[in-house]
Amino acid sequence: MKWIQKVREEDYNKTKALLPKELIEKTRKTAEDTAKALGLKIVQPKEQVRAQ
Repeated sequence: MKWIQKVREEDYNKTKALLPKELIEKTRKTAEDTAKALGLKIVQPKEQVRAQ
C-alpha cells in the first residue's frame, strides 16, 4: 500500500499546477498512447464524434 501512496503523491506533484483542461488533455493523451500500445480500439460517444 505504501507504493500506491507514493505513486499517487508523485502524480499529484507533477500535475497540481495544471489547469483542469490541461490535466484532461494530458490524461486523454496518455490513455490514447496506452490503448495504441496495447492494440486496443478507442471508442467515443456519438456526441463527441459529431462535435469533432
